[in-house]
Amino acid sequence: MIQLLPILIFFSFLSGQTNSKCGIIPQNETLLSRDSQNWGYGYDSLLVDLDRWGESPFVLIDSLGASVQNRGIWELTIADDPGSSTNHRIYIHARTHPGEEESFWVTNEIINILLSDTPLGDFLRANFTFHIIPMYNPDGVELGYPRNNANGIDIESGWDDVPLEPEVEILKNRFIDLMWNVENPIEVALNMHSAYACLRYFVYHASEGTSSEYTGMEQLFINSVRSHFPSGIEPWSYFVSWTSGTPDQYPESWWWMNHGQNVLALTYEDMNCDQAGLYDSTANAIVRSIIDYLGLEFVGNDEENEAVPSYFGLKPAFPNPFNPKITIPFNLPESHYVEIVIIDVLGQVVAELSNETWLPGQQSIMWNANQISSGVYFIHFSSENHHKTQKILLLK
Repeated sequence: MIQLLPILIFFSFLSGQTNSKCGIIPQNETLLSRDSQNWGYGYDSLLVDLDRWGESPFVLIDSLGASVQNRGIWELTIADDPGSSTNHRIYIHARTHPGEEESFWVTNEIINILLSDTPLGDFLRANFTFHIIPMYNPDGVELGYPRNNANGIDIESGWDDVPLEPEVEILKNRFIDLMWNVENPIEVALNMHSAYACLRYFVYHASEGTSSEYTGMEQLFINSVRSHFPSGIEPWSYFVSWTSGTPDQYPESWWWMNHGQNVLALTYEDMNCDQAGLYDSTANAIVRSIIDYLGLEFVGNDEENEAVPSYFGLKPAFPNPFNPKITIPFNLPESHYVEIVIIDVLGQVVAELSNETWLPGQQSIMWNANQISSGVYFIHFSSENHHKTQKILLLK
């Protein structure tokens, strides 16, 4: 297999029809290292978050159908009036590839912005209807498959299969429903991933596979994202695909072949590496650019309108298991003194990460366990009367 690797890499990039927009899976991406722990966010975590999101009056939650192993594929619909026939309709799905967990964390921050009690959150809910699938491939997440579903199929590149995999058929039927059975069909469809290149970028479709008008639409959107996050997103020219025609195996292929320039359909690739982070900045840039792209005007600057979360406390650390760095995110709806320590299984403190007052917002801190032995540890978060402990696993 090792001898065939250069040949496989060559053919994966042949003629601009790459099926490796997320990159080649590193050899150290083993079942032991990350997969067995769902990459830090499993289906049970999703169910907990669904309960929390469902408490918002702006959220409708529904199962679109079941995966191969009968897990629900859950969709959030977020708007002031989900039944509005005038709102701009946006569709986002994440976690097609389970090992690309960063795609969820960006999507999670988009949800936080949409539900926030801020001018930006209010504006988005009043003018848009967002449909979001946080975990499109729950079986792959639970089975520890970096890119496949329970049948061993990569559902990202299975849109031309006969028969379709259950997950693909469910999403395709939902797209059809929202394009033909509503007065205000989908205008922007984002397919959230993360890439081992350790950069943030959009997969740009060349005019050979789309049209010159469509490439202008892509450039307009991507340039807008970069304007809201100048140091964070690569130029549109970083990853150019479809240079020899339109492939038929991707969600974006289906969008182009069925709806052409009526829908801007793009894959977003976040960073899949130890340096990943700034998910809130990425999410803010994406939603602000959706506003710009569709010609609406939101008065305010990026700094003034970053979402301040209503949820208080510790969020799931990632990646988990980790080696040697782990990011510990937490939300503060207002300024608070925060203490964060790492405790071993004997109850001994092995690291003190925070003993200070933090400003409100979506915060995070990183722990580098380079000098610590492998094993089970616990994050202890304490602020005011709120205390939470989270188990983490260091594997070296």
